[in-house]
Amino acid sequence: MALSRRTLLASGLAATGAGLTSGCAGKPLDTLLTQAAQVPRTPATLTWWVSEIPSRNGPVVADLIIRAFERRHPQIHVRKSNALSATDSNRAAVTTQLAGASPTPDVYLGDTTWPAQFGSNSLALPLQTLLPKDFWAGYPAALRRVSEYRGAVYALPFFTDSAFLYYRKDLLAKHGRPVPRTWEELVRTARTVQRAGDAPYGFLWQGSVSESLTCNVAEFLADAEAPVLDGAGRVALGGPGAERAFAMMREFTETGVTPPTVGTYVEADSQDAFTGGRGVFLRNWSYAWGNGADRSVSKVAGRVGVAPRPGFAGDGPRGVSCAGGWSNFVNPNSRHLGAAVAFARFCAGEEAQMILLKNAGVIPALDEVLSRPQARAVGDPTLTGVRQLHLVARPVQSPYYPQVSKALYTRANAVIGGRTTPAQAVRAARADIRTALEGRAL
Repeated sequence: MALSRRTLLASGLAATGAGLTSGCAGKPLDTLLTQAAQVPRTPATLTWWVSEIPSRNGPVVADLIIRAFERRHPQIHVRKSNALSATDSNRAAVTTQLAGASPTPDVYLGDTTWPAQFGSNSLALPLQTLLPKDFWAGYPAALRRVSEYRGAVYALPFFTDSAFLYYRKDLLAKHGRPVPRTWEELVRTARTVQRAGDAPYGFLWQGSVSESLTCNVAEFLADAEAPVLDGAGRVALGGPGAERAFAMMREFTETGVTPPTVGTYVEADSQDAFTGGRGVFLRNWSYAWGNGADRSVSKVAGRVGVAPRPGFAGDGPRGVSCAGGWSNFVNPNSRHLGAAVAFARFCAGEEAQMILLKNAGVIPALDEVLSRPQARAVGDPTLTGVRQLHLVARPVQSPYYPQVSKALYTRANAVIGGRTTPAQAVRAARADIRTALEGRAL
């Protein structure tokens, strides 16, 4: 595959085309797909690039899934290649390997924001012709949207992350306050608890100059019904809705509901402050429930509740969450394409999804398993509560998504820190996004 590793890395996976049209390693795409459709009957060894999957009960979840797959396919052996846990560093590391046309990893676990970038640069095999027509019926619609680029599927769902509002049940009860349904109500409740001296921080979230902030920004924009890109992938950010979303982020820090240090927070920072008893409310992903309930690490275990995120006062949506999570991609240079596709499909299927449900501190991607009695028996309210959420996709339909994300988190961080106004930040972000979509560096 004639790709410039230097170009790819320097541009953050800039677009070089619409996808795999001529195949890899000199093979036409049709030949690759024919190979990918056949599960080998002779021995094959796969390498799976996978980061540590949060465990609920102690076992290494990836090992459980590998063993289950090998029982069904004894001729195929799967070995792990330990990936990095942070999205950006993980993307850089796997890109380095794939851009050099390496045949390994055969399958790699990647963020749901990757398909457009990786598909447009021929770093992932298009899988839509290898799936049954009803494949996506079992998964959230937002998950399908983020897995596709220009009508081609480049990732198969594995597990999802969804954002929730965590709150101190004891403090709300003490002050006679309900779980807030709007951001305006959350600010009032937080200030009441803070003034009483019961918690130094009202609302903890993620405001660092990183993808963590982009997730928050995307959610606040969706709360205000303000899109970032339109259906054709052109910049749409702007107007009163977008300014309302940015103004809310500024209000949190300006009123002291959120500490000024939130501008440096990623998920772990905000979670540590909350489980340390320093906050009333926390926006974080579903996996934060397990840490908040773990008495060995959480000072507030047993006093934490979870609910959908609030919305703005009025008739706008409630319970908005980014469609986060991780999916499996197939390396088009794999020497065992049929085995690789079989493994990626297995991870998306019922048996692997039930393993995740019972053992992992993540939300399985397959909707149907979340409605089973086993989901309620786990005792994790995020598993049963995820079906109440309004999942939205980040603006990932562009292969220049890393630059689009940078435009959002850079300008939002300036608003949070009071270095610019919401209106100025929206205008600047819009201009930056237009520049990003043109393939120019920010």
